[in-house]
Amino acid sequence: MLALYDSNDRPGDQSAMSDQFVDELFAKLDTERQEALTKAATATHTRERVADAAGIWWEEFCRLLEHKVNAWNAKGAADIHVSWTKNANGSIKLWHRSVEAELRLAGSRAMTTGRVGETRPRESCFIEFRELRGSVSAILADNTATSPAVAAEHLLGPIFTRAFAD
Repeated sequence: MLALYDSNDRPGDQSAMSDQFVDELFAKLDTERQEALTKAATATHTRERVADAAGIWWEEFCRLLEHKVNAWNAKGAADIHVSWTKNANGSIKLWHRSVEAELRLAGSRAMTTGRVGETRPRESCFIEFRELRGSVSAILADNTATSPAVAAEHLLGPIFTRAFAD
């Protein structure tokens, strides 16, 4: 048998518009929505923290690259000279007649576009910054880069070797 509609239950009356199924489903969905918003805010905060740490790391990395290239060039042999430029956008370009690399920070990644010899330039991720156990780590070639100096040496070793070999 169907229940009769009580004319005192008006559609606009909130007290009359209660239903256990609806109330429970709404509460569940509202909780899930709040959890999703909290996760999104946490993810945004994490991305910002990683980007800030990457920026600080990048500046030190650039400073060390410049220092190491200048030390290399101070050896005085003109044919092994490696040129260095830091652009206004923060990217770095290193080159020698047979090798070149352009590096840039792109959010949580340090990207490099480079070539060796007559090969075509190729872009790849050189460093990836990730939050691991509450701190930001730089991941270099599947290993943690213990410092910007280690990453600079990893990058410059093959460039200097190629320049010396030519």
